[in-house]
Amino acid sequence: MKQIHKIIALFSMIFITGIFITVVNINAPLNINTSPESVKIQKDSLYFKKLDNKTI
Repeated sequence: MKQIHKIIALFSMIFITGIFITVVNINAPLNINTSPESVKIQKDSLYFKKLDNKTI
């Protein structure tokens, strides 16, 4: 019976250690603060020029 308890304790420690390592590895890339890239927004002037030239 003592052997069964030792085996169960060993496998439970391996299981808990595996879960802990997995959680640490998944959370590591999520904690990195990256600054968002800035993009300049410009209006398309060609579209507005085409609208100005049309007559109704």
